[in-house]
Parts: sequence; C-alpha cells; structure tokens
Amino acid sequence: MGRSGGKKVINFYNSSGDVNNIIKFLEEVQKKINYLNLNCKVDGKVIKITLFGPRDLQYLASERLRELANQYL
Repeated sequence: MGRSGGKKVINFYNSSGDVNNIIKFLEEVQKKINYLNLNCKVDGKVIKITLFGPRDLQYLASERLRELANQYL
C-alpha cells in the first residue's frame, strides 16, 4: 500500500504583497486544517507550507490549501 506518512512541501505566492492577505490565509489554514501537523514559513511574498502525516490527509490538506490560496493570495 506504499508509505503511510512522510512530508510534503507546497509553496504559495502572495502576488499582491499585502501582509493582511497572508495573515488571513494563515488564520484560515489554522481553522480548517487541524487534522494534520504542518509548518508555515513566510519569506517575503513566498509562503512555504510543509505537511507531515498520512499521505491521504496530505492530499486533502493540499486541496484545501490551494482553495484558500486562491481565495486570499
């Protein structure tokens, strides 16, 4: 069945450069992705999110993160 865990890194770009957008995005991430461990690193306009845990949950979280990024970034 393959590996059950690991990590996945996803990068997002805050094209507007507005810090408030990043804050809103991270607040929503905190609310909506509470079933998986993740780390966020913000470097200028780039947001690097590392997901840890089962691959199926990583996939679900990736989809939600992309939706949130489309909404806020």
